[in-house]
Amino acid sequence: MDITQLVAHLVVILFAFTMLITSAAVLVLAERKVAAFVQQRLGPNRVGPWGVLQPFADVLKLLFKEELRPRAADSFLFWLAPVLSATAAFAAFAVVPFGAETTFFGLLDEPVRLQAGDVNVAMLVIFAITSMGIYGIVLAGWSSNSKYSLLGGLRSSAQMISYELSYGLSLAAVIMLGNSLSLTDIVNQQAGAWWGVVPKWFLFLQPLGFLVYMIAGIAETNRAPFDFPEAEQELVAGYHTEYSSFSFAMFFLAEYINMVTVSAVAVNLFLGGWHLPGVPLWLGWAVWLAKVAALLFFYIWMRWTLPRYRYDQLMHFGWKYLLPAAVVNLLATAAFVLYVG
Repeated sequence: MDITQLVAHLVVILFAFTMLITSAAVLVLAERKVAAFVQQRLGPNRVGPWGVLQPFADVLKLLFKEELRPRAADSFLFWLAPVLSATAAFAAFAVVPFGAETTFFGLLDEPVRLQAGDVNVAMLVIFAITSMGIYGIVLAGWSSNSKYSLLGGLRSSAQMISYELSYGLSLAAVIMLGNSLSLTDIVNQQAGAWWGVVPKWFLFLQPLGFLVYMIAGIAETNRAPFDFPEAEQELVAGYHTEYSSFSFAMFFLAEYINMVTVSAVAVNLFLGGWHLPGVPLWLGWAVWLAKVAALLFFYIWMRWTLPRYRYDQLMHFGWKYLLPAAVVNLLATAAFVLYVG
């Protein structure tokens, strides 16, 4: 790799990092605006025109707030928990491609992938790193030396482990269908259209797998109606009850980045990634962003539409309905690949 290629790759990495940080700020604003719309109120409208600068005001407020720590807390683990959650969130997105190869309008001799890390087993990397995020939540609950935080952390571990099984099985079905662990290869297999009309998206071959993945993804990111790690009406904000200032902000940064990662992986696995019939590849990044934005809007709309489940309903649904559906989908996919594909 020459110096030009290296610089171009560093630009892609910096762009991905900046995009994640910015997406968290934009999602905070979108969350509050959509919530206001659903509840027929104005929402943030004081900082900047239409309140667009409100997320930056929130960041400044959290930076200047005092950092509090319980006297009996484990100091190192209490500090490590939010760092671990945020690090896992950023690392998981590193292997997600967000566009086709590009020469930046002819500036480069060889094309560069729009991807921070080019890994041919990206699916395994994503699954492994996202599974590490639970440790940040469990450590936060345990190290706080608070019964409310501990309950939130324990409920989180049970929830995320339960739904990871369905999450992983839905991924395995797509891997089997695409015959690859590379996200780029799976996206490229969805280029074009059947009969010149229907996009060759795996969504049409895996409708049940897509449904299982999205439901499990909502549970994995602790979003309503599965937000039991927090459940503020029951647990005084759950695992991060004792956190304040920027440590508190890091947990929510991780949550929103995980939302972006789950949506981005769903777009690449089921919705054709940056491919859309009739749209040139050099505009693929815009197609990819539009698809991810649509799924993120769905995430936010869900939160302010559906009521929270009871915890027993959550576990009952995960083990008795979602997991069997994921197993049936995997077996059906295996039979299809073996006898038809």
